[in-house]
Amino acid sequence: MSIHKTKFGTYEVRWRLNGKQKAKGFKKKIDAEKFEAGLTLDIVPDESKTTFEELAQIWLDDYALVHKSPSAIIRDKQILRDYLLPDLGKIKLSQIQPKHIVEIQSKLHKRGILKPKSINNITGLCHKIFSDGIYWGYLKTNPAVLVKPIKLTGVDYNWWTFDERDKFLAYAKMHNYRVYRVVCFAVNTGLRRGEVEGLLRDCLDFHRREIVVKRNFCHKTMVLNEYTKSKQIRRVPMNSDVYDLLLEYQGYDPKQRIFKEEFQNFCIDRFYPTQGKAGVQRITFHDLRHTFASMLAMSGLSVFDIQMLLGHSDLKTTMRYMHLAPGHLRGKTDVLIRTQTEKNFASELCHYSDDQVQKAAIRESHESTLEAHGHATVL
Repeated sequence: MSIHKTKFGTYEVRWRLNGKQKAKGFKKKIDAEKFEAGLTLDIVPDESKTTFEELAQIWLDDYALVHKSPSAIIRDKQILRDYLLPDLGKIKLSQIQPKHIVEIQSKLHKRGILKPKSINNITGLCHKIFSDGIYWGYLKTNPAVLVKPIKLTGVDYNWWTFDERDKFLAYAKMHNYRVYRVVCFAVNTGLRRGEVEGLLRDCLDFHRREIVVKRNFCHKTMVLNEYTKSKQIRRVPMNSDVYDLLLEYQGYDPKQRIFKEEFQNFCIDRFYPTQGKAGVQRITFHDLRHTFASMLAMSGLSVFDIQMLLGHSDLKTTMRYMHLAPGHLRGKTDVLIRTQTEKNFASELCHYSDDQVQKAAIRESHESTLEAHGHATVL
């Protein structure tokens, strides 16, 4: 059950009755909310009759289509189809126990095909559907709450050094300029691949020398979305290499795609072969983003500046690059080093009895207090 704003500016209440989708339109949102409240009182879902498959379809229709991106919906449908519905689909909500979800988790882990993070995404989707089902009144408890996620180990990433970057760009500029344009732009801006492909002329601010990142091209739907992965608009400065590279587009139509043709079979046919010919470490396109962030960290930029340039929602994601920052932990263990006076004092204590140790400690404390107040020690 949910309220949707239509493209005509009206509001539509959608709900299910006996497994069938119902809808009613209203001009004012307050009228739609009153009607929805009345439905809540009259319609109490029966968890003894509703199956997980039915709840999952309701979740896709009433939540996912409203709040999630098309590519995320495709992924969720695939997870439901391949991993959750075969085991849970026909089971009534009242009969689903934590053990059912644990068995799915265990089975996927034993197969060894999926990575732990992917398995956690599957059980996480199950948890989300049950959680929303409780909010909508379809069940009282969430059986996925007691399912412990698989603990993830740290995942390393590949990136080019400054020398490798320069070596590749020098070779590509001479032998394959299309590859050079894309890689030079990506490694100097840190944009995601979808953001690079979705870049239009109207996002290039030559006056301020900035790139406005606000679109994303989705490969699953082949649609240019008017939002980024984080749903936030950010501005990335153009350095001199990027500015010179994009200057030819200054007079183009505002809706002109900048890198449309370059991305046709880009990685397999162009990017990877060029890496081999240039004699550099093979990396993926997304690793260019890692290279961008790593170079910023090695150049001494703060973690907050790097976060803003990359568009990370969570600072933890950015922190994985900070081990490359010059001297970021230098001197942090100096607190463990004692002065020579402290070492001598500790050495002397080894020759004293317990009473003598206590008296020496009191005397040391007394002398430190006097010195702090500018008084000479009285012998």
